Amino acid sequence: MKINSVLWFFLFFGVILNSPRVTAEPDPLELFFESTETFSADFQQTVLGENLELLQESMGRFVLRRPGRLLWTYGEPPEQMIVADGNLLWVYDVSLEQVVVRRQDKGLGATPAGLLADVKHPEQSYLVERLGIQQGIYWVSLFPKDSQGPFSQIQLGFDEGVLRFVQMLDQLEQVTRVQFKNISVNQDIDEQIFVLDVPSHVDVIREDL
Repeated sequence: MKINSVLWFFLFFGVILNSPRVTAEPDPLELFFESTETFSADFQQTVLGENLELLQESMGRFVLRRPGRLLWTYGEPPEQMIVADGNLLWVYDVSLEQVVVRRQDKGLGATPAGLLADVKHPEQSYLVERLGIQQGIYWVSLFPKDSQGPFSQIQLGFDEGVLRFVQMLDQLEQVTRVQFKNISVNQDIDEQIFVLDVPSHVDVIREDL
């Protein structure tokens, strides 16, 4: 089943298609990229297949310091850690005892993590469509201008100006939905959490450095 690139999130949330679109003032998208310095939250992630069947569920923690630094952990204790320090991206798989290191600009690129961490003006890299308010959430769709990236569309959902949802449609027509909870914005964050302390027994693989 081919999922329409504009309407797939309505299917996911069961939103009535003819519900009114109400604009928000100030613009939550502009407010996020202009005023957010740090963002931290717990998250729940759901992945749906091409026919909207459930493929995967996971939970974890997301910490962001703009520009360029982030920590994304899956599981408790963490089973996978993704750390960006502004220059390098570290992907640590605990069970495989392996860390893959690559340049951050190549590792993140046109991904939601790269969008949230590095982008100052989304319109430079994305075509932006403001969908308005649906069931209390203000939605924005972003279409990467570089069509060779892993995602054909990214959607951000804001609740009273606070980023609450990130949704992604990839080139395989899979939908990934991330819902943030226990959110803190512009609070002090220890810089050391963006430094990955690699255990001595773990293999380190360096790519494209």
